Amino acid sequence: MNVDQRIALIDELSGDQCRCGNRKRHNQTFCWGCYKQLPREMQADLYRRFGLGYEEAYAAAVKYFEERGTQS
Repeated sequence: MNVDQRIALIDELSGDQCRCGNRKRHNQTFCWGCYKQLPREMQADLYRRFGLGYEEAYAAAVKYFEERGTQS
């Protein structure tokens, strides 16, 4: 992940809109509906720190939604 992608990810994380368009809490990756669609292991991985696996966990979650065509 390059610097621009990391900055965009930080902006998304600190925002109040989920990728699906619903509102989410600041510093939460997804809204509650999207988060609950993820397998538990993926949910847990989203609590990793930046630079210590969070970016990969985020990418895996996005891929999960894209492959299934689901996100609240």
